[in-house]
Amino acid sequence: MDVLYIGGLAVFAGLTYALIAGCEKLMQYRRGDRGATGARS
Repeated sequence: MDVLYIGGLAVFAGLTYALIAGCEKLMQYRRGDRGATGARS
């Protein structure tokens, strides 16, 4: 039972970390897009 609890906690922590990292990357991308430097054209 403890293994299931710890495993679920690890999965939840991993998903939370991935969500935060994805949001930060999205914000960086949108901030760079707002400058209209044309780096991706």
